[in-house]
Amino acid sequence: MAYGNPNLLPDASSAFESGSHGWAAGGNTTLSVVSGQFIDGAQSLRFTATSAGSVAATSPRIAGVIAGLEYVIRAPVRRNSVTAGQVATLTVTWFNDAAAGTVLGTSVSTLALSGATTGWFYYNHPVVVATAPTGALSATVTLSVSNLAAAEYVNTDSVYFGAAVVRPGNVYGYNTASIEQDTSGWKIDSGIMARGNWNLSVGQGFYALEVASAGAGSQEIRTNNFIAITPGKEYTSYALVRSPSITANWLVEFRWFDAAFNQVGPVVQTAYSVPVNTTSWVGVTATAPTGVNAVQCKVFFRPQATAGQQVFVLEDAQFYASASRNLTGNLLTYAEYSTEGTVPAWTVDGGSVSLLQTTSAVTDGLFSLKVTPDAPGTVRATLGRLVPVAAGTTYQVKATIFRHNTDSAQKVISAVRCRVDWYDSSGALYQADNPDQLYASEASDAWWTQVNSVTRTAPDGAVYAKVGFELSSDNPLVDYWFVDNFSLIPATAEYTLSTSNDTGSITLAVNYVPDHASTASNVTITRMDDNGKAAPMRAYGRTWNLAPNPYSVILVEDYEAPLGSRVWYSVQWSDSTGANRGPRLLTQTVDAPILPDGDYVWFKSPGVPALNTQVMVEEPLSWSRAARSQRYDVVGRKNPIHVTGARAGRQSSITVLTWDPEANALFDSLLDAGTVALVQAMPGYGIDGNLYVSIGDVDVEPLNSDAREYGWRWTLAITEVDRPDGGLQGSASTTWQTITNTYATWEDLFSSHETWADVLTKG
Repeated sequence: MAYGNPNLLPDASSAFESGSHGWAAGGNTTLSVVSGQFIDGAQSLRFTATSAGSVAATSPRIAGVIAGLEYVIRAPVRRNSVTAGQVATLTVTWFNDAAAGTVLGTSVSTLALSGATTGWFYYNHPVVVATAPTGALSATVTLSVSNLAAAEYVNTDSVYFGAAVVRPGNVYGYNTASIEQDTSGWKIDSGIMARGNWNLSVGQGFYALEVASAGAGSQEIRTNNFIAITPGKEYTSYALVRSPSITANWLVEFRWFDAAFNQVGPVVQTAYSVPVNTTSWVGVTATAPTGVNAVQCKVFFRPQATAGQQVFVLEDAQFYASASRNLTGNLLTYAEYSTEGTVPAWTVDGGSVSLLQTTSAVTDGLFSLKVTPDAPGTVRATLGRLVPVAAGTTYQVKATIFRHNTDSAQKVISAVRCRVDWYDSSGALYQADNPDQLYASEASDAWWTQVNSVTRTAPDGAVYAKVGFELSSDNPLVDYWFVDNFSLIPATAEYTLSTSNDTGSITLAVNYVPDHASTASNVTITRMDDNGKAAPMRAYGRTWNLAPNPYSVILVEDYEAPLGSRVWYSVQWSDSTGANRGPRLLTQTVDAPILPDGDYVWFKSPGVPALNTQVMVEEPLSWSRAARSQRYDVVGRKNPIHVTGARAGRQSSITVLTWDPEANALFDSLLDAGTVALVQAMPGYGIDGNLYVSIGDVDVEPLNSDAREYGWRWTLAITEVDRPDGGLQGSASTTWQTITNTYATWEDLFSSHETWADVLTKG
C-alpha cells in the first residue's frame, strides 16, 4: 500500500472504474472517462482542450477533513503528446462546512511536466502535502495543466486524498520525512537532489529523496531547517536508505550549533555498511552537549560515493526527543534502553556485542543489541554506567531477549536472567546480586523470545547500581542473541523472601498479580532444594498445585525448608488444563532457617504449624529396618527358595527432652493430633534433611524426683514415612495472641479484613 491511510475520495472520483467521475470541468475543458490509458484498473479521466490553452477540473466535495491534520494529495498526469512548457498545478481548497461554507484558503503545488515520450511517469505526478487549516471540514481538489493545443488532452488516474502517515513524535513534517511533494526539506553541498520514484517504506508514499553524487567522496545530506534542542536531552534520528549500485558506507551524525549557527560540541557519529541495492535502517542516538551554548542541531546522512553519478536514496526520515520513546520512569537512557544507532558501553564476559537492525513486534525502535557468544555456555554482560539510585527504593530490571536457532528442526534449551549490583558513593562494589534462577526454555523455533525481569531493593549504603543480564546455552545451534528494551525503573517488588529462625520458616510473598482477563486461572508454587528435590507448597486448606489463582497477593509460609540449606521457589500460572499461561516467577536462592544450638531439633506438624516446637535430643538415633522376605523349604532341594520385597523403612525410638511447661504442653498437643510429624536437625547432627515420621507409642517421665523442678523425657516410637499431602491450618506467626495484640476490638478486626484468609495472609 503506497499510502497507509484510507482515500477520502470515493472510488468513482479517484479510480473512475464505474464510468462516472463527479468532477466539474473548468473552462476550455471537456471531461470523459476513457479506457486503455490507466494506472490501475481499466479506465482514467481525460481532460481535452476545446482550444489552445489550459485545461482544469475540480473534484466533488471531500468530507471528513479534520482541522490541524496533515494530508497528502496526489493527482498523476499522463501527457499524450510532448509539448514544451506545460505546467501541472494541483490546488486543494479548504472549506469550513461539509457541503458548502466559506473558503478558508488553498494549498498549491506546481510541477513542470517533462520527458521525451508520452505516458505515466512519476516525475509528472504533482503532489500537495498540507495541513488542514483551523475550522476546515471539507476540501476539493483542482487539477490544471497549461499550454495544451486545441484537441490535445491529458489524463489523470488513481487520485488520492488522505491523511499523511505521520509517525507520532516525529519532528519532521511529512514532506520532509517522505519527500512526496518535493525536495524542499533537504539540502546537499554537491550532487543533485531529486524526488525519485522509490517506495522504501510501506505506507509512506511513492517517492523518496534521490541523490546523484557529483564525484567520489562524502555526500552531505541534511535537512534545510535547523532543529531546536535542549542541552542535556537525548535525541534519536533514523532514515531508510538504499544504495542501488554499490555497497556503500553511510555515516549518520548529530552536529550541534549555537544560536549564531556556529557548530559547537562533539560530533556524534554511527557508521553503517549498507549492502548494494538493499533497503536498510540507519540512525544515531546522542545527548545534546552542555556548556557550549548548543541550542539547535542537524542530522547528517553521509553516503560515501566512490565515483560520480552514483545514486543514493533516503526516505522515512525521523527525528525524536528520545524521552518520548523511552519507557516512563526508566533510569537508563534511550540508547541504553533500545540500542538505537549507538552501542552503549557493555562489559561482556564470554561473548561480544554489536548493533543490528531488527524487525520485531515485541520491541520498540529499529535496532537491537546483538550478542554473539564466544562458545556454547554462559555470556554475562554488564552496562558500564553507574546509575544513581536511592537506598531503600525497590527497582525493576527488565529486558526482552530473543535467541537464534540455526536449525529449527531441533529443540534447544536456552536460559536468561537479569541482575543488578550495588555500588557505594566511591563507585566501589558494595553488594553483588544474588540473582534469580536462570529462566530456561526449550523450543525448536528459529527465534524464541523471553521477557525477563527482576526486582531488588537498594540496600542501605547503596548509591549506584550497575545492571546486566546473563544468557546461557550449551547448544552450538544458538549462534547469537538479541537484547532490547533494557530498563531500570522504580517498582513494586515482584516477590519478597524472609527467613525466621524463631518459627523455623521461610515466607514468600508473591506480589505479582496476573490480569483477570488472562487465562491464568491456576497457580503452582514449588520449593526447590539444593539436592534437586521439589515439593509443592502448602496453602491454607490446600496445596499450591494447580490451585485456584486468587488474583491477589499470595503469601506462602514454608515450615519444611531443610534447616541450614539453600532453597528457591518456582511460581507458575496456568489455565484450567494445566497448560502454562503468563510468566513464570523463579526466585533467588535464600538461606533456610537454622537452629543455633545443635542439641535441639524441631518437631513440626506439617499441617498445623502453630504446634511446631523445639525439643532437645538426648542421644543419637539408632535405626532398624525390618526385612520383607521369606524362605521356603522345597522337597527335593538342598537350599530354600528366597522370596523378597523391598526392605521396610527405618524405625527407631527417639528420646527428647523438654524443659519448660509451655514447650511440654505444646509438644503434647502435637502428639495429640496423631498426624505425621516432621523432625528437622541442623546438618551434621544425625538427621539429614527432612525426616517425616509416624509416631507410635509414647512414654513420658519427669527428669527430676522433685515435682517442683521442670523437665520431662519423652520416648517415642517412630517410623519413617513419605511427606504427607495436604494444606495448612493456621500459622505459627499469626496466632490469636497476634490478633489481640494488633486489634483492640472485633470491630477493628472486621473493618480491616473481609475474610479469615485475609487475616492469615495479611496479619
